Amino acid sequence: MTDHTIKLSWDNQSVPWWNECCAMVLEVFGLPGDRFVYTPHEDYMTFRFNNKKDADLCRILLSERL
Repeated sequence: MTDHTIKLSWDNQSVPWWNECCAMVLEVFGLPGDRFVYTPHEDYMTFRFNNKKDADLCRILLSERL
């Protein structure tokens, strides 16, 4: 994992919780591909950003959920 990767654990969260997390990321960074990509895993999801500034902003945006 790079410094530009945000790891968000599943932790048995509800569907609405995940919808809100993903919506917050999409509202700020747009659709995956240009500024970030995401990868779902069995126990967590990663958001990998192209630059440190966006990764830092996402950490702040999701800080209460990390």
